[in-house]
Amino acid sequence: MKMENKIHNTDNKALQSVIWAKAFYNAYIALEQTKQEWPFEIMIDVPVIVNGCFSIELSIKALLINSGIQYDKEHNIYILFSLLPDSLQFEVLEHLLTKAPEYREEGKVLDELLLISNAFVDWRYSFEGTLAPAVDSRFISAFANALCWTLLAHYNVKIEKVDDDLKSDEEIDLMFEENRRMCKDRNLSIIGKRV
Repeated sequence: MKMENKIHNTDNKALQSVIWAKAFYNAYIALEQTKQEWPFEIMIDVPVIVNGCFSIELSIKALLINSGIQYDKEHNIYILFSLLPDSLQFEVLEHLLTKAPEYREEGKVLDELLLISNAFVDWRYSFEGTLAPAVDSRFISAFANALCWTLLAHYNVKIEKVDDDLKSDEEIDLMFEENRRMCKDRNLSIIGKRV
């Protein structure tokens, strides 16, 4: 089933989720390619892992939203993946195993999925001494690709400029300033509660 949509505004959570999932997947791929050019790979390994795992999380969430499945504020990749309908899990795993047959061995996918289940958080805070798993970068790459492929197989998103939604430079500047004011107020409120 393919859905064709035009994005007229930013209110559509399902379409936004697809766009953000693909955007973070693209960022992950760009970092992965940049990694080869760095003289000290270790300096880019953490951003690669973090962006790869975040793209996985966002892709799963986009598939969940598309399927009408609630996930509350869950971030654990294993838990999110287990919420997907069996047919989507099968589709993702079928694509993964086609591209990366080395994970066909009994329990291999489960082991890797468990290891990356909280890697987005674990690796972001590893400098604080958090135990970060020794993840298999090949699995992150293959799983992120399989999810992105599956996601885009179910969405045909066309982003088109819509003339009737055009705003003047002044209106955009006002929206930008209002956003900054609201976010600053929110952050001050949060800080005030913690200090």
